Amino acid sequence: MPRSPRIRPDAPASDASASELAACREEARRLRAAFDTASDGIWITAGDGTVLDVNKTSLALNRIRAEEVLGLDVRAIVELGIVDRSASMEVLQHRRQVGFVQQAGRTGRHLFVTGIPVFDETGDIGLVVVHERDVTDLRNMRDTMEETRRAFRKAEEELTELKLLELADRDIVAEGKEMRQVLATCLKLARLDAPEVLVLGESGTGKGLLAKFLHRHGPRAEGPFIQVNCAALPPALFEAELFGYERGAFSGAQEARAGLLELARGGTFFLDEVGDMPQEVQAKLLKCLDEREYYPLGGREPRTVDCAIVAATNRDLERDAAGRRFRQDLYYRLSTYVVRIPPLRERPEDMLALAQRELDRLNGEFRTSKRLTPVSMGLLQSHPFPGNVRELSNLLKKAVVIAEEDNLDAVLAETLGSVAGYLCTEGEQKVVGLEVNANHIRSVRSGRVRGVCRTLHAGSRHQVWQIDILDEQDRLCCSSRLTTAVV
Repeated sequence: MPRSPRIRPDAPASDASASELAACREEARRLRAAFDTASDGIWITAGDGTVLDVNKTSLALNRIRAEEVLGLDVRAIVELGIVDRSASMEVLQHRRQVGFVQQAGRTGRHLFVTGIPVFDETGDIGLVVVHERDVTDLRNMRDTMEETRRAFRKAEEELTELKLLELADRDIVAEGKEMRQVLATCLKLARLDAPEVLVLGESGTGKGLLAKFLHRHGPRAEGPFIQVNCAALPPALFEAELFGYERGAFSGAQEARAGLLELARGGTFFLDEVGDMPQEVQAKLLKCLDEREYYPLGGREPRTVDCAIVAATNRDLERDAAGRRFRQDLYYRLSTYVVRIPPLRERPEDMLALAQRELDRLNGEFRTSKRLTPVSMGLLQSHPFPGNVRELSNLLKKAVVIAEEDNLDAVLAETLGSVAGYLCTEGEQKVVGLEVNANHIRSVRSGRVRGVCRTLHAGSRHQVWQIDILDEQDRLCCSSRLTTAVV
């Protein structure tokens, strides 16, 4: 009988152990691969705060090496500046899951972290698992979107203002920066419903137009616009005109009459030439503005001032107040909000637009086809125009009527005493039609004078030059600034 094979008792156990060990190693390899290839960064921390493991994703997100952090306390991770805030520390402190955005110290990237406690059978925290997700691009996208929204809102506001500036009042020209700033200020004051606004500017700059602009763009736009010339209002009639009167208030008062303030109720009351108001009248106006109420002549019941007050003058009210030619208290009352209109000589861009618009109007009125040449425009802008827009309008009207040619060059030269030629390059050059004064008109028309110039401003629409004008004998006649249009 054949002998049975000899079997070692421990052979099955050894094979099983080896197989189990191999399976465990394979499972550990798979878990490690999943751990290191996870899209999120992962930290594993012991219950005492010691860093046990960090996956490769987290090493890359934080730009660190494993040997730098393994075995360290999480508090040291913060102290070293690797992160600005530790999720593990907060989990251990609060004994619950936490989540927030932290910043990696070495990369500057923003990471959304979630710390999860793992409790043991005794209820203590045995491990803390922290997940990190890079949200830098999302935060940048959010910030970009917010900036875009702010820029859009700002652009929308600016566009709205520009449309208002363009469409609100065809009588106001604001091509240049100076006047646009004035109108932007007026828009703000109008929207604020400022109770008193003082408009300052030389005669003819358009203070009355600006007062109407303030009225049209405020909450009282639907109300009346009442204007009074303070210089033309006799002191004896001031109270009656401004406040009104009741029947029988004085001899001849056969019936009650509403004053200008009452007529302006719900709208705007414009005090033009307020600097020329008589002294005895100023006290009455001040009392009215301070108390925001008044009594009609012969009246016993007060009336409320329910209108915006816009005052305007070409005088230096501050100097007049210091010299006691104007009440200081009234000046301070009126000057809470001050708008200054620059004179036309300081608005070269507006000069061209105003001149062209006025010329178009005159051509329609007189059925002519006159035009402004670069010479004409240079001439106009070299003139100081002490009378501002009013003087410009009268000058063009005269030129259109008497000009024999289709341009206004000769007429403007004779009237203003100088003609500016059109310069388009820098340096010394011959300039046709550059006339120093009226005495040179005939000689220059048939010859040439020399202009030595340098660029002060070279814009896309206008150029500003500093010009030294030399006569036929190369003698310096004058130096001046010339603004020309780019054609």
